[in-house]
Amino acid sequence: MHLHRDLIVSTAVALLNEYGLADTTMRRVATTLSVAPGALYWHINNKQALIAAIADYIVGPVLDAPATDATELSRRLRQRLLAFRDGAEVVSAGLSQVDNPTWWRLVEHVEQSLAASVECAAVPESLRAAATALIHLTVGATTFEQSRGQLAAFAAAAPPAEPAEPADAALADAAEPATSELERAVAFIIRGLQSTTVEDYARK
Repeated sequence: MHLHRDLIVSTAVALLNEYGLADTTMRRVATTLSVAPGALYWHINNKQALIAAIADYIVGPVLDAPATDATELSRRLRQRLLAFRDGAEVVSAGLSQVDNPTWWRLVEHVEQSLAASVECAAVPESLRAAATALIHLTVGATTFEQSRGQLAAFAAAAPPAEPAEPADAALADAAEPATSELERAVAFIIRGLQSTTVEDYARK
């Protein structure tokens, strides 16, 4: 077997979905690939670099898609995060690493979407602040959503003291409100950006 970076990352993603972030270790990846742990370090330096690579894998399709309006982009990002176990936590940890180029690509992509969503020219500084806020909002809200879902699943797995609603039903009921709340919050960001136009900025 020819060991390469893409194989390591795809294996790590599969392990992430099976075991979660805490138990997706370099040693477990190496064992799954039937190689010595040291062999991985020729391609990925440490677990932090592995997390960043998984985050890139998760966010990649969002970046590769054409820029659309900000609400749709936030929806796509949320759906992509939810497609992976601990997806939001992984992306938060991966993109928060210093000088991660994927972070800046995502910021620029969101800036383009926000610019297409407002009805007038926005100040570049305001676009950057709004883009950062939208990413933090989407990733943070999805982290909360995934954590709540995991707690519901754990509660459903434990012997209940009294009949309880199945976890799948509870998650299904919660999904639509979570989507609506996130989209309303994104709308607040867009309206705030619209109120800070180039003309308004020039008059200050």
